[in-house]
Amino acid sequence: MGQTIHCVTDMVSYAGDLRRAAKNAGQPEVAEKMQRSAKALENAALNRVSDAGPGLGRLLDMLA
Repeated sequence: MGQTIHCVTDMVSYAGDLRRAAKNAGQPEVAEKMQRSAKALENAALNRVSDAGPGLGRLLDMLA
């Protein structure tokens, strides 16, 4: 089956993989689900970073 992603780097990397795969998906509804999954995974990664280091979260907010 699947595997659990634990580190933030892997979360962001896999979100990018999902976005690239969504571009190549043949069905629009599948592509939309993949895009939503990528967004949720990126949000979870950024939340984990901001929980671990509030200063880093503020830095990311300034850059975005």
